[in-house]
Amino acid sequence: MIKKSSFRVNNFHQTNQTMKKLLLTALAIGIFSYSATAQFHIEFPGLNFNSPQGDFGETYDLGIGFYIEPKYALNENIDLGLLIGSNGFAGADIDGTNSSADATGVLVIQPTGTYRFSSSSVTPYAGLGLGLYSFQAVEIDGVEIGESESKFGFAPRAGVYVGRLNLGLAYNIVSDATYLQFNLGVRLLSRD
Repeated sequence: MIKKSSFRVNNFHQTNQTMKKLLLTALAIGIFSYSATAQFHIEFPGLNFNSPQGDFGETYDLGIGFYIEPKYALNENIDLGLLIGSNGFAGADIDGTNSSADATGVLVIQPTGTYRFSSSSVTPYAGLGLGLYSFQAVEIDGVEIGESESKFGFAPRAGVYVGRLNLGLAYNIVSDATYLQFNLGVRLLSRD
């Protein structure tokens, strides 16, 4: 009888220890998940308005596009992200000729870094994106000139977060296709 009782007590004690371990593990996973969610946020939907500059501005008129940018808060001030965007530019009449360019599109994939100057509800920021710009082949009067191509470029950027709204400006610098971009985005998930 004593052995049976001892077995039950030991069995109960082991079950109790196992339950404590499971509870602590679940609690740790819950805290980690909450913490990871607090650091992850996404800017979507994002709209942008584009103004071609230099030679690019002689071939194309204003453009519009959209983007999505998931970000991870490395610390209170620094976000690392990946911007994926698509921009369309209207074709323009080419000076000195009777020709005009058809509309074109640019796909952008850029790892980004952003520095937030404060953590208040109105937060100015500055950052940089470096990545790939994929350009659609140019068509002039319906005739394809050149080929679709991808080029490396970068985009210094600055703006202000007002609550969850991003009012930003980026200057996209690609070898022969530079354009100024005005961004309007909404942050989802947790980054306050």
